[in-house]
Amino acid sequence: MNLKERLNGVLQPFIGPDVDIRWSVPKHTAQGDLSTNAAMIVAKRAGKNPRELAQQIVDAINLDEFGLEKAEVAGPGFVNVWIGPRYYQNIVRQILEQGDGYGSSDAGEGQRVLVEFVSANPTGPLNIVSARAAAIGDSLVRLLRKAGYTAMAEFYVNDAGRQIRRLGMSVIARALGEEVPEDGYHGEDVVELAKKVYVERTPSADDDPDEIGKLAADFNVTRQQTVLGNYRVEFDRWFRESELHSGGDPERALEALIAAGAVYEKDGATWFKGSDFGDEEDRVIITSEGRPTYLLPDIAYHLNKAQRADTAIDLLGPDHHDYVNRMQAALKALGHENFLNVLIVQQVHLLREGERVKMSKRAGKLIQLSDLLDEVGVDVARYFFLQRKTSSPLEFDLDLALEQSEQNPVYYIQYAHTRIRGILRQEGAPVPSSKSPLDPLTAPEELELIKHLEQFSVAIERAAEAHEPQRLVGYLEELANRFHKFYTACHVIGEEEAVSKARAALVEAAGIVLKEGLHLLGVEAPERM
Repeated sequence: MNLKERLNGVLQPFIGPDVDIRWSVPKHTAQGDLSTNAAMIVAKRAGKNPRELAQQIVDAINLDEFGLEKAEVAGPGFVNVWIGPRYYQNIVRQILEQGDGYGSSDAGEGQRVLVEFVSANPTGPLNIVSARAAAIGDSLVRLLRKAGYTAMAEFYVNDAGRQIRRLGMSVIARALGEEVPEDGYHGEDVVELAKKVYVERTPSADDDPDEIGKLAADFNVTRQQTVLGNYRVEFDRWFRESELHSGGDPERALEALIAAGAVYEKDGATWFKGSDFGDEEDRVIITSEGRPTYLLPDIAYHLNKAQRADTAIDLLGPDHHDYVNRMQAALKALGHENFLNVLIVQQVHLLREGERVKMSKRAGKLIQLSDLLDEVGVDVARYFFLQRKTSSPLEFDLDLALEQSEQNPVYYIQYAHTRIRGILRQEGAPVPSSKSPLDPLTAPEELELIKHLEQFSVAIERAAEAHEPQRLVGYLEELANRFHKFYTACHVIGEEEAVSKARAALVEAAGIVLKEGLHLLGVEAPERM
């Protein structure tokens, strides 16, 4: 329980259970470290003067118990409190005792959240947009779990339908040395794919495109799993579209839509009444030839999700804006109006020497995730993809990514961690201990660093709730900045023993938070650089 929550417990008898107590940080330090106007909000209802009620609250606050220097009434009825060094010193002790568990909370109350991301077609390798979605989705799952949610990561494999048949036709053509059909897949990776599919069989024009397409898709899925594993992205489940069809889910989804009165027949086709539920127009879900469109199995998939989770988060590419309205409308028609949250992952532009890199493999440029990892590494790739808000386009500077200086934000944060480990490795450095007296930690640089460490749990909760991992990136950059200021002003070795031990404890605490924060981003915290 943080300080605000503990103080709220003191205020509650005076304020009442139905008032949302808000503590803010005053603009001026002379007004304290925290302030609330709760007494002013309820004074009239309580039949009391606001300042009188505020004074009663101040009198009820045990300064020693909360580690406060003082509490006082200000203005028309504000309650201002000043936090003492002892409170912050205890934060360091908590971090050392809790280790990598520090920052965890039960904010999510165990809510089941299913996060689907990447879900790239099994018709080719992972591209740069998939790379960004993978970093965001994986870090979001880590944040949600840290904040007390039961988060599940899922990759949806579109291994059914016309695209698999087209893939099969393309592979067969390549294996026979023929031209790929116009609506087929023309990438150079199909040549390699044909070799793998036909390792133990002889290509023939009579081969079943559906069978060959499924074999090729399986090869691609295995390759995607390998690349994502190298990228430190793990999924709890790779859900195949073919599972939906074999289990009869699309048929059940259609029956549910019919039962909800959300479909009608027109021109021999079956239409979903999307316009009745927030979509721009109605959509065909069964063609006049009796073939389901992509929309029906997608509806079925989200109904399947609704059986397994309390809420779902989909990370989709920038070309899926219209799709969002369609799916939201379908779920609303079926009684799941607030179930789905969608994050649009915007485009990525690679820069080299200030110029955009053309996304052409034939020109020898980067387009695949595996190629990017070979050039810049996992840590840099993940961090750079997480720097900007998901809905904002991202410019990935390859020159900056390869630079080993403080201009590279990944290097800057990782260097803070290696500096921490280096300090504690030095001869004469005390062994950090939660048992060490921490009273010497009173310098401004020490307290500023501790204040930021205290906000770790808040940063995680807010990033998880907003579905914005980049918020944690900002937190860690500021943490590294405050640590470097501390390091410049406060020596660990060569000071009085009590000071040296206390500062060693603070250095260790900062290292714990930095390492755990980087872990939530999927970035390593090196011991040496």
